[in-house]
Amino acid sequence: MRLDSRRGQAALEFLMTYGWAILVILIVLAVLWQWGLFNPSGTMKSGQSGFWGVVPYDYKYEGGSGTFSIILQNNIDNEVEIEQINVSTTTSFNSISPVEMVSAGNLSMEYNIAGLDAYSSGSSYEVFVVIAYNDSRVNITLLSSGRIWGSVS
Repeated sequence: MRLDSRRGQAALEFLMTYGWAILVILIVLAVLWQWGLFNPSGTMKSGQSGFWGVVPYDYKYEGGSGTFSIILQNNIDNEVEIEQINVSTTTSFNSISPVEMVSAGNLSMEYNIAGLDAYSSGSSYEVFVVIAYNDSRVNITLLSSGRIWGSVS
C-alpha cells in the first residue's frame, strides 16, 4: 500500500494557512475581551488618564447624592500640600480646598466633592479633575489634571 505524499502536503499547507488565520482571530478576540467589549453586565470599567505627580488612587461617584469621592497618591519624591480639588461634569462644577500635607509615596484622606450631577445607579459617568498642590522644593502651586470615568455606585 502506497501513501500519496501530495495529499499529506496539501493537508499540511491547509493547516498552516488557516492555523495562522485562526491564531490571529483568537489574539484579536482576547484583546477586545481585555478592553471590556464583551462585558455582559453592561457596566463601564473604571479608568483615568492624564494625571501626573499627585494622582487619583481610588475614586467613586455616588449618583443619588451627586458626590464624587477621591483618594490621592503622592508620586513625587517630596512632601506636597494639597491646596484645591476641582471636579466638573458636563453640566456641573464644584471644588474643595482641603489643605492637607501628604508625604512622598503616601495616600491622602478621602475627599468628598458634593453638589455634582445626580445620576442613576449603574449608569456611566465622566468627570474632569484638577488637583492643585504645592511642592515645597519649588514653593509653587502645580496642577495635575485628567479625566476619570466609570459606573455610578
